[in-house]
Amino acid sequence: MGFFDEVPAPEPDPEPSRTHHPWDLPEAEFPGVVAIDTVQLGRTEQAAVAVTGISAFSAGFEIFLTARIRPGARGGPGDARDPHAARQSFRFGLALSDGRKAIGRYGGQRNGHDREPAEPILRPFAFGGSPRSQISRWWAWPLPPGGPLGFVCEWPIFGIAETRAGIDAQLILDAARRSVRLWPDDEG
Repeated sequence: MGFFDEVPAPEPDPEPSRTHHPWDLPEAEFPGVVAIDTVQLGRTEQAAVAVTGISAFSAGFEIFLTARIRPGARGGPGDARDPHAARQSFRFGLALSDGRKAIGRYGGQRNGHDREPAEPILRPFAFGGSPRSQISRWWAWPLPPGGPLGFVCEWPIFGIAETRAGIDAQLILDAARRSVRLWPDDEG
């Protein structure tokens, strides 16, 4: 008898119909992992934020952000332990070597999602954690041009002013070449 033999089969979920676009996070590809150490973006007595990982795909890249909040931290216009207020106060962006920038924020609108974006995009697509530890994943499209890539953040509710840190974008470009295409995006 197998471990899962007694578990009833799940009911099938109706699959929502939507078009997958080249500027969306790939659904038919495994990423190449970018070899970086933690890139600390901002730190105060109340909180700290860092890029803790990057995964690269053939057309864009995923950024893993980690925030740690000191026990009892309060700040800004509301209690810092209010996850909504803390999330709304947080700002994150990318400074590309060609002078363009991508600015992401929680709760941003995705109007015109069926049209190819005219500018680089940065979107949160997953987040979670606890009152003192927050982890988020951000999708950036397209791949950055070669040269320096700056990560910019600001978190006023915790006293983190606009700060920058960066890496050489070539690390992302090299990892993107190592991504693994599984099957065509338009299959099925």
